[in-house]
Amino acid sequence: MKMKRTMVTAMLCMLLLAIIPLTASAAVSSNTAQGQGDLIVTGSVANYHGGDLILKEITSGRTVYSAYYSAPPGNTVVVESLNGTFSNLPYGTYQLTWTGNLGGSFSIHF
Repeated sequence: MKMKRTMVTAMLCMLLLAIIPLTASAAVSSNTAQGQGDLIVTGSVANYHGGDLILKEITSGRTVYSAYYSAPPGNTVVVESLNGTFSNLPYGTYQLTWTGNLGGSFSIHF
């Protein structure tokens, strides 16, 4: 009986160690692309309590674009569409990140 209790406790600990990082990272969505020229963005983000949309060049850490989306009124979720192009970017590795509570689904590519 003691062995069974130990196994159940070990399984619960492993489950918690797996779930905590997933829930902590669920609020941030990001995608990465490498290249130069026109960076194309498509997809959407769920805006609930506001968030930031940030495009960085990873190697230098330079922020190429940053925009704050304010929270929609009335505790509602608004799906913000992301469709656009960042033109004439020099060669590098770029990461687009959404920091809102609910995340998003978007892609970036050259």
